[in-house]
Amino acid sequence: MHHFGTETRIDSWDELVRELHSREIVPIREDEGGHLRSPYVFRGTGNYTWPLETSLARLPGFSDPNSKTIERSLIRSFRKYAKAGSFDDKSEWYVMAVAQHNGLPTRCLDWAASPLVAVHFACSNESLKGQDGVVWCLHAGVLRSINSERHPSTQPLDRVAWVYDTRLLEAQFYDLEALDRTFDPQLPDSRLMLLWEPPSLDERIANQFGLLTIMNSATGSQHAFLSDYSRLHPTLVHRVVIAAAAKPEIRAMLDQNNISERTLFPGLPGLCAWLKRYYGQAW
Repeated sequence: MHHFGTETRIDSWDELVRELHSREIVPIREDEGGHLRSPYVFRGTGNYTWPLETSLARLPGFSDPNSKTIERSLIRSFRKYAKAGSFDDKSEWYVMAVAQHNGLPTRCLDWAASPLVAVHFACSNESLKGQDGVVWCLHAGVLRSINSERHPSTQPLDRVAWVYDTRLLEAQFYDLEALDRTFDPQLPDSRLMLLWEPPSLDERIANQFGLLTIMNSATGSQHAFLSDYSRLHPTLVHRVVIAAAAKPEIRAMLDQNNISERTLFPGLPGLCAWLKRYYGQAW
């Protein structure tokens, strides 16, 4: 089910660091003055078998006939009941970012610009310590090229930008309705998967180097999109599979390098989550 793109399996912290910092993942960018710059964004999950599925798609009863009604109802009610000043009423994209950030089911998936932040999420859940984890690596430049081939209007992002920010996204697609109008259910090639950087609503997003992906359909499967296009573009997706037996060592090394709940979730809940794990039963 998940075997698309390329894949590397690692069994130790040393192997993980080498893989995620290899020249394939972090190449020398001659077009940017010879700097080391990764074109990838990263997503970590604690169980290798889990698909790339949005929280909206996981809602019981969510399906094509009523998908738009459910999604719009969620956003409308979120706007209605959220504390005044929680977001900018003029931008639906800002509302989406706040909603995703606070746990509302949306069509978005979370990614990070930092590979080790993704590793944290692949190794932080103690209930999944017996399962292989995975870090998904998504090539932002290849994704932009795929979108541009099928939707020429998405080409002029902004100079050499590979990622939308909220301003660019709103300029291209005023709201969800405008984005959804680019999709024709009869034309699979009309699918669009955008990568965008939400505003730094708080320290959590900033510390996690957070980004989001979103489709031009509430029921659009990001997993299926990446599976289909990775056959034509082999560098689109790379997976780093983390052996279950390596998770304890990796978790300890992340703590040693100050990548933990305390730093990624600033505030008392994150501090308590870190202390509970750090001083709890050893993996």
